[in-house]
Amino acid sequence: MSTFSFIENPLLNVLKQANALLPGIEKVIAIYYCNEASEVKAKTLVHENTIEDIALDNNDDPIDKLRKATSNINWYSKDETPFEVSRKKKHIQMNVFHEFENVVLSLGFPNEHDKKNDLLFFFFNKDISNFGLTDSNKILTPDNKKIISFILYNSIKTMIEIFSKDLNALKMYNENTKSLVKRHAQSREELETSKNNYGLSLINLSKLYIKEFSEDNSRFNYILTEDALHRIKKYQGDITILKVIIKQAINYVNNLYFDSKETDIYISEDYLNFESIGAGTATKPQEVQLFDKYSKTIMLLDKLEKAARDVVAKSMDLTGTNVGGACSTPISAPAISDAVKKHKNKILHLINKYPDRWKLIRNEFRPVKNILTLKTAFIEKSA
Repeated sequence: MSTFSFIENPLLNVLKQANALLPGIEKVIAIYYCNEASEVKAKTLVHENTIEDIALDNNDDPIDKLRKATSNINWYSKDETPFEVSRKKKHIQMNVFHEFENVVLSLGFPNEHDKKNDLLFFFFNKDISNFGLTDSNKILTPDNKKIISFILYNSIKTMIEIFSKDLNALKMYNENTKSLVKRHAQSREELETSKNNYGLSLINLSKLYIKEFSEDNSRFNYILTEDALHRIKKYQGDITILKVIIKQAINYVNNLYFDSKETDIYISEDYLNFESIGAGTATKPQEVQLFDKYSKTIMLLDKLEKAARDVVAKSMDLTGTNVGGACSTPISAPAISDAVKKHKNKILHLINKYPDRWKLIRNEFRPVKNILTLKTAFIEKSA
């Protein structure tokens, strides 16, 4: 992904555009303080789009003196520059002004980090050929230099100010974006926390209802299973209906276990009928009638589902005999088959209406699977 050009040091941007500012310029050098590296660096424009690093002498006093100059515009000749070529063991180390034969314009621009000037050096010919004029006999006069330095300095100063404004605008934009992302993350986290706290409140409320109903019944102690608590935690309907749903579930298990000798009665999610008492709406009269019409069939399916789970939990085969034996009041396999056949149409209706209930017996218990298979075969034959 491309980055904004004004993010880096502004003098580097100017350096990259030097050929556009001064076509045919022999050389441009930038000396600037790099805040990230905490040191002064020097770079030069070698070709039109090639920028190379320049190794500075260990003794940076001359450069530091130039960066502290009070005047932002200075012209130097070769004799006036304090740099010389140093030779060590036949190895020539070139400094910033090596082979300096041309008139050099130095422009200084304040660096906000070390409070000294970053410098740009423009290497001009002694004549006016750098400006597209072929008459090399005309040299750069003091008046020419004043015009050149005035225009160039103010042009670059304007560019740097634009870079600075764009950079500040980008920083503000980034801060706003980061703030929005942070607030969004916080809001999402707060929402999840609120939903979780609300769900926990529903669980606590349901436990109070269960305790209340247990105290009203001297025979049974009702207990909500983990899957029931999980289902209640996700309940998004009318909170005033929740007690009705739990009371309805208790009525079912009272009928289902009327002959049970057990004290603790577990209420699983299968007994919590959120479908007929919809998400947040009161039960319609026709729905109550419908539920009463199918209540015996629902009790049968609930009874078989619980027994089937007990059989599976004991790693036994899911046969009619084993399921009948696991019922609170044991019944024979033929009796189960007769009951399922007697309630066949109602079972088909309920299983179609409540696809998330009685999952085990509808998929694994043969007497129930058989009537579902017969229905599927009949539909395929009719088609």
